[in-house]
Amino acid sequence: MLEKVKERLVSLGITLTNEPSSTDGFLLSFAVKKVTDHINNQTNLDAIPKGLTHVAIDMAVGEFLFAKKSMGLLDVSSLDFSSAIKKVQDGDTTVEYAVEAKYSPEQKFESFIMYLQHNEVDCVKYRVLTW
Repeated sequence: MLEKVKERLVSLGITLTNEPSSTDGFLLSFAVKKVTDHINNQTNLDAIPKGLTHVAIDMAVGEFLFAKKSMGLLDVSSLDFSSAIKKVQDGDTTVEYAVEAKYSPEQKFESFIMYLQHNEVDCVKYRVLTW
């Protein structure tokens, strides 16, 4: 799962460093282990169910980014949260979205982390009863 989490981070434009002084490797391993343990504890299973693998990957990415930001190791202002579409025009009708004025880059980043962490994930479908 660690490799899939790294691929997801790269797809989001987050670069990982392998320098000896970097904490990326430890934080990433810790996030993956934390998410794996959380899902296993919620489901009472020894492995993450196939239907939760993508959720687990996003949760690990969210934990990693949250830890880096909390430690001051992530510059949120350098990340691009601009919307893909700001203005749509069809004939004489124009719709313009005012998304930039409403949220700061840090607020957008916090919302993105909450989305990735899946705090409301429901594992009931995969839960196994134990005695």
